[in-house]
Amino acid sequence: MKTADVLTFMLLTVQTLCLSTGVKLPKLILISMDGMRYNFLDNLNKESISNFDFFRKGGVNVKYIRNVFPSVTYPNHMTIVTGLYPESHGIVSNSFWDPYLQDTFNEGNYRQNFESKWFDVGSEPIWVTNYKAGQSRDSGVVLWPGGVAEMKSYMPRVIPGGYIYNLTYNWNKRVDHLIEWFTKNESNIRPINLGVLYFPEPDEVAHVHGPDSQEVKDIIYKLDKTLGYLKKRLQDEHLFDDMNIIITSDHGHTDISTSQVIKIDQYVSKTLYIARVGLNSIVTCLNPSKASTTEKLYAKLKKIPNITLYRKGSESSKALHYSDNRRISEFVLEAKKGYILKSGTQKGAHGFDPEKVPDMRPFFIAFGPAFKKGLENADPFNSVDIYSLMCHILGIEPAPNNGTLENVLHILSHPPSQHASTFQFTGVTFLVVVIFVAFVGGVYAIGACRQGRIKQYVQVNRKIINHSEFGQSSLLYGSNGEEEDDEF
Repeated sequence: MKTADVLTFMLLTVQTLCLSTGVKLPKLILISMDGMRYNFLDNLNKESISNFDFFRKGGVNVKYIRNVFPSVTYPNHMTIVTGLYPESHGIVSNSFWDPYLQDTFNEGNYRQNFESKWFDVGSEPIWVTNYKAGQSRDSGVVLWPGGVAEMKSYMPRVIPGGYIYNLTYNWNKRVDHLIEWFTKNESNIRPINLGVLYFPEPDEVAHVHGPDSQEVKDIIYKLDKTLGYLKKRLQDEHLFDDMNIIITSDHGHTDISTSQVIKIDQYVSKTLYIARVGLNSIVTCLNPSKASTTEKLYAKLKKIPNITLYRKGSESSKALHYSDNRRISEFVLEAKKGYILKSGTQKGAHGFDPEKVPDMRPFFIAFGPAFKKGLENADPFNSVDIYSLMCHILGIEPAPNNGTLENVLHILSHPPSQHASTFQFTGVTFLVVVIFVAFVGGVYAIGACRQGRIKQYVQVNRKIINHSEFGQSSLLYGSNGEEEDDEF
């Protein structure tokens, strides 16, 4: 066989192998329902939450999730998608002061949500990890808090700018965006394999009417219908059977008394502290007005009743993983259950340390081929573990994080050993294989050429020998007719 034929055969073999072993990318949808407490579904009309029950009974229902402090929207949503505590991912509250940037972030500032300087400070959300894994992976993010800023030079697909952070944006249309991104067609030649979807309820209603109100029940019934719509759209597009779905939340909710207000200024002079982002009803962050007043301020704050006081760098703040970040204030005040630090009209609130106030804990449901079926009241785990769980489902290597995959093994349908990484042909892998084949082919070609020369040399010498026997060696050697000794 000629050298060119051998090389062609080898390259065709590699190409065929690459195509035949093409990996079918795992698919995952992550859904957050803001403020959905771990037990909100327990006492509702079962007929009105049939879709929640479908996913719970057909998949995994965890008792609760151990979320992070403070139990507010932005820090916990960023923890879910990065596997990091707030002190590590940098989104330490819904509003915070950054002394390096000399600027204040506020969740309600539409423009700031697009600014990478607030979010791209070292952490890596799941949509970036998914993209970095290659194989034409892509992600779509619908209204996730912190999900529209470029991070690590990557932007996921997002809905049109006019709808971003429009809390009233139709829920079914949010689902439609996600399904369109998952569906491969002429206008979408690179479908996503990871979708991230956010709903602002029941949080908004629970703040206004209280977590145990009929209004909260009604909004959950509406969420159930949206889940039914999602299920139908997945089935219609033949995506349902392969889809893994995680439904969870950032925090829970508890009722509060508007009459039990702790007025900080009754105990501490305003001249001693700076509240960069104002006072919050549950958790308030303060810095000393001057370095020289730090200890005096500390002494005053310790005397305030019905609060828990955390000082940056203290054992208590370290235990909360809420200490080692420039954006965390010197002093953090947390009201005790039943009290508030700022007067208002809200009947429901969150922000407390979930270990002190269990009502802060969110729910967790998982469904799909990666999860066990019919597992109810599964043991709880940490919100920092969800990122590792998602990476495992997607078959990608996680970035450094605070979570542990071992904490979630009990909800998976297969142990990790059955999901061990296998050799996957990516573009880079194919290039490496081509180079290897070229190298092998080159070695083969050199060997073939050398063998051909040896063969030619032997044939020539045989002719010399034959001609020498007839006294005609001078014709071959070009001599003056004198015979030379034949080495053979």
